[in-house]
Amino acid sequence: MSSSDSEYEAVTEMNDSGSTPDSNCKKLHVIWDDDKIEKYIDNDGTQKWKCLWCGKSFLYWNATKALFHVNKEGGGNVRRCMSHTIDKEHRQEYKRLLDKYMQQKQSQKSLTESKKRSSSEYIVGAANAYSATRRKKVNPAIASDAQPTAESVPPRKTTTLLNFSQDSTPNSQSTTSPRYFQPKLSDVVDPHSEAQLTMAIADLIHSCGLPFSLASHHKFHRVLSLAKVASKKYIPPGRNKVAGELLDLNYQLYKQQMMEMLQKEADIYGITFFGDGATVKKAPLINILASSVHLPVGCLRIVDCTGHLENDGRKDAAYISELFLPHITEMEEKVPKCTDLVIFDGASNVQKAGQLLAARFPHVSVIHGAEHVISLFYHDVFLLREFDLLKRMNRLIYKYFGSGSMHSPYAIFSKQSRDHNGGKSIGLIRAADTRMAGHVISMLRTLRLKDPLLSTISSASFIQGKFKIEKKLIDVLKRDSTWEFMTRFIRAVFPMLIVLRLADQKDPVMDKLYFYVRRMDQTLEKSKVILDDLEEQTRGVSWRILNDLDEGDSLCDDSESENGQGDKEYYDDSTTEDEDANKAKKSLGQRVIDIWRKRRDKLVTDFAIAGWMVSPMRDIYEDARKNMDGDHRDAVDRLLEKMVASEYADDSEELAKIMNTFWDEFEHFRSKSGHYQKTYIWSVTNSDLTTGKSYLWHKKNSLIQTKVFGKFACRVCSKIVGMGSAERSWGDVKHLKSMKRSHLSAQAVEKQATIFGASCMADAALERQKAQENTTDPYKFWDDADFDKQFDMFADTEEDRPTKRYVKCYLEDWEQEYAHKKDDVSEARLLTKYGGLEFDDIDNLSDHYKICNKELAHHRTDGWCVKGYKDGDTDEWTPFAIDQGEALHDCLSTYYTKHPEKNVVPLILKNNKEVIADLATVTETTNTKKKRSKKRKSSVSKTTTQKAVATSESANSTMEPCGKCGQMVQPVHRCDKCMRAMHVFCGRTIGDEGHGAPVRCSECDDKNS
Repeated sequence: MSSSDSEYEAVTEMNDSGSTPDSNCKKLHVIWDDDKIEKYIDNDGTQKWKCLWCGKSFLYWNATKALFHVNKEGGGNVRRCMSHTIDKEHRQEYKRLLDKYMQQKQSQKSLTESKKRSSSEYIVGAANAYSATRRKKVNPAIASDAQPTAESVPPRKTTTLLNFSQDSTPNSQSTTSPRYFQPKLSDVVDPHSEAQLTMAIADLIHSCGLPFSLASHHKFHRVLSLAKVASKKYIPPGRNKVAGELLDLNYQLYKQQMMEMLQKEADIYGITFFGDGATVKKAPLINILASSVHLPVGCLRIVDCTGHLENDGRKDAAYISELFLPHITEMEEKVPKCTDLVIFDGASNVQKAGQLLAARFPHVSVIHGAEHVISLFYHDVFLLREFDLLKRMNRLIYKYFGSGSMHSPYAIFSKQSRDHNGGKSIGLIRAADTRMAGHVISMLRTLRLKDPLLSTISSASFIQGKFKIEKKLIDVLKRDSTWEFMTRFIRAVFPMLIVLRLADQKDPVMDKLYFYVRRMDQTLEKSKVILDDLEEQTRGVSWRILNDLDEGDSLCDDSESENGQGDKEYYDDSTTEDEDANKAKKSLGQRVIDIWRKRRDKLVTDFAIAGWMVSPMRDIYEDARKNMDGDHRDAVDRLLEKMVASEYADDSEELAKIMNTFWDEFEHFRSKSGHYQKTYIWSVTNSDLTTGKSYLWHKKNSLIQTKVFGKFACRVCSKIVGMGSAERSWGDVKHLKSMKRSHLSAQAVEKQATIFGASCMADAALERQKAQENTTDPYKFWDDADFDKQFDMFADTEEDRPTKRYVKCYLEDWEQEYAHKKDDVSEARLLTKYGGLEFDDIDNLSDHYKICNKELAHHRTDGWCVKGYKDGDTDEWTPFAIDQGEALHDCLSTYYTKHPEKNVVPLILKNNKEVIADLATVTETTNTKKKRSKKRKSSVSKTTTQKAVATSESANSTMEPCGKCGQMVQPVHRCDKCMRAMHVFCGRTIGDEGHGAPVRCSECDDKNS
């Protein structure tokens, strides 16, 4: 279409004050109203129009060209009508429309020129202002407008605009040879042009409401680079050309590139199809996407179902399958049997459509999108009363402090949020039932903003404001138990978010899905204990007041059926009265586990099990090796038969050969024999394993060496597990079909959304590739310890500990040098080894100590000693010497051998392992005969000392007073003369130091001296 087409239609639709001759020619508002101009669409779907005067047909519906054609005027870029039968009345009406169009065009041109002049004047002024802010040296070649003098012109040279001049001063000696220089062409450019260009770019972005990031976009920079070398006669394309032929051309180029990427190595990795429905600006749409290893997401088509529904059609399974059928057929014709998988959500119509596609292509499998399964799990969880209370409270928090509907509380909270986050304002998230795990994600943000919320409700501005906020809500927020409850709930259901994120990734992760499902089964058993405890808390009066809170309009979601939820018919999950009665008897934790078990079956597909069994990643490999059973093998048999042997009979020799060959090769893979006995392919430094690219590992190490197993493993491991990209594709559509562009046609939306989405994904892929190249971190599998670490109240100690801490429970060689050396370096190195550890005193197992991780104590005879604090005691500490033969290392070895859940691995010398194993079995009522640690009491206040003495006296009636200090001590060390019980540091040790060694008191020592 020409650039003046829409202008013409706007003119011709205006009320016409002129008269029309009284004839058979009716008054025309647009040229298409004429019965002699016919619009139609040919069999190829191309728009055409035909002049019935001359019988000629033309491409595309262009009203301007049609008007120039019947007027037999030049300049319309169209052939003139050669008919001589046009009557006078028609000629007059055509002339009237053309004059009206030309008048409007001239008016529009004048208006455009006026805008350009106004913009130019503004840019000049803005450029001057911009230049004034910069200090720039003026080029001497253009600093003056004066013409060069005769002295500066060399002999037989004429003065030109290029200003060839001597590189010397007027007073230079005549004996020297004159030197000349040629200024650059840029020197004669307007010095203000750069400033004007800068302000023109800024004005374009500001006045048109474009994003600021456009100024740094690489494609915008490419436009400027090309503009530098373009001819001065270049005319930029008009909007109709951009929206017409250029959009078509760009779309075809992008689609051609997309198809090439999808088909690249499709015979090895296969292709996955998926799609979703949505309602965008009242238009019922369905998108069709495909995924491969080399192109995670490719948008093949966006279908507007309006026409189908207008003709009494239905968005049923047959209609949806017919939409996908041509695209799958096209792929299958180019690469036979390349389509392995079709992914839909849980709606019955799309699932049935998938079954119709599987019936047409027997080698295709159909699964549920994993993120939709997790979304349904969270939906069911929030139907429970305890979680519904939290959901309602969180919505009220957003209503008052996050939505902005109450201006003052929102402003106060925003200020507190900035103060608590380094000047960055972080707001609350509004949860909607239509968003996947929206309530859990919203609560995570609420927990993050706990301190700003408490500061808000405690501020003077808030208290004096007397806002209409439920006082019960403020009281609940001030309780620590409220935040503890929310934290524990999030911890209990947080593992499901890991599966949700896994499903939402664009990367091939099919080999990891079942591994995570199995891990979630185990994690929920721990969550059950947490949830059962929460159930007891919600029965209190303080929580029942939440039932009386009025949510008002906070229950209204901010979605406009954007995800098409209203059209989805999920499977019936209703229960009978007997089942409801059984649920009432179950604990909260058990009910959550039952909900998970109900949904997990949709995740445990043959594809997921097969990916788990053929994954070479170490954690998954070991898990499959230990837990594989007959049901798992049957799942692989079903999938293998469907994918590579669908054309063979069940009892055929060919099928039997394929199946036997596969399991023979699988055994080599499982036992790391045959082709898989090479050590380097299993190395932890293998980049394919550290980055989780199982499909690439199998291509390198299985595809060529095996006949069946390698191709099967490549196909399975290269699949995505969710359809999150189909959901995100609607974000691109809404970005384009919004505001004044809400009436954009489905064809234009499809083309531009494809280009826009492909461009964004290409940039994201480059950034993701760069990030992967710059990281050496291995692929991370989350476990219970990681979940607990995200929530401080579940940590085992006050300090963050690594997942595994290895401690050498003996005096190392380097310690002998530092144990008695009093300096900061020695203390720092010893603290690194011992700080934060804990142990039970092997002489009195009821005493549990935790080593201070901030400082050590130094004694002139014993050297460095760790400070051991008893549980609950922050005033008194006991020193334990770090030296050869002391009991500290035995205490540490014994404690961490008995408590492996502490994630500390004790490293014990071989000759001590039997002794430590015996000590680990000792009960609290048994005192072992081991070497006694030297202990010295810290100098504390008299009150603290008396408290410690009283505690010791009541702790154990077998203890005796020390013969020196009088404090209670177990009779392990006695004076060899008077036989009184002694502390080792209250006397002099006789003979070798150790457990039970005699310690002579000072009185007896003085008598003997």
